[in-house]
Formats: sequence, C-alpha cells, structure tokens
Amino acid sequence: MPIPTANDVLDYLDGENSYPVEVVEAALTAEIAAQSRVCRVPTEYPADLAEALCRRVVRNLAMRRLPLAVPTGDSEGGPAVLPGRDPEVRRLEAPWRRLVVG
Repeated sequence: MPIPTANDVLDYLDGENSYPVEVVEAALTAEIAAQSRVCRVPTEYPADLAEALCRRVVRNLAMRRLPLAVPTGDSEGGPAVLPGRDPEVRRLEAPWRRLVVG
C-alpha cells in the first residue's frame, strides 16, 4: 500500500471536510514527518500505519480550530483539555513504534 495522499485523507474525513486541499497537504506533510520519527516505517506502507496517519492529520486539522487546545465546556464541567496523544493512533502505531534504549 502506498503512503496516504491528501485525497485519501479527504476520503477518510467522509464528507466532514471544510479544509482546502493545500491545508490538508500541509498537515499531511507534517504528520508524515512526525510519524516517521516515532515509528519504523517499512517500505510497503501497512494499513494500520496508514489509518493512524489519516487520524493524525484529522486531529491536526481539528486542533487548528482550538489554538489553546481547550474546547469550550458546559456550565457544570467547564472546559476540558484534550489529551496530547490520540489513544487510537497509539494503538495502531504500537507494533511499529521505535524502542528507545538507554
């Protein structure tokens, strides 16, 4: 499987898109770099890494709308801080994570 493209990410968004292709491409480029720093990416791009990459890009785009990373809360709970890492991305990338020793 080839590395996902901006069109693959737009398909992953499944119609929930209000971003220009250029913005998606920029986020994709950044997330490819981030993923390659923490994962061993084989020559043949596996489906789980492709799914994780698309999810990384979607999270990147969503966080752009929250410059302080704090979504507005309700009157009882107040604002909530989003976790720094997406649990689904961690799960999908787990077999490919680089192990840091020493």
